[in-house]
Amino acid sequence: MMRMNRAKDDSRTEASGQTTREVYRALTGYFEQRPDFGFQTMLLNLALEPASPFDPKQTRRFKKGFVLAVFLVLALATTFIYFNCWSA
Repeated sequence: MMRMNRAKDDSRTEASGQTTREVYRALTGYFEQRPDFGFQTMLLNLALEPASPFDPKQTRRFKKGFVLAVFLVLALATTFIYFNCWSA
């Protein structure tokens, strides 16, 4: 039997008629138009209070739980550094 060599090509035509490159460009274009998606927005929403829909330019305050977590991490890091570097 004769083997058919298939070249690896990331722009194959799929069942829908679109190539993978076209789908990739469409998805990246969609996400670029949506500033409410993204890793940076997720991190900001994790650390800051929700934005006011009536005053979007108002500064957002830190969440109390986030501030507590930062202080705990800093306290643990300070304790670790103190007992490993300066205690004899």
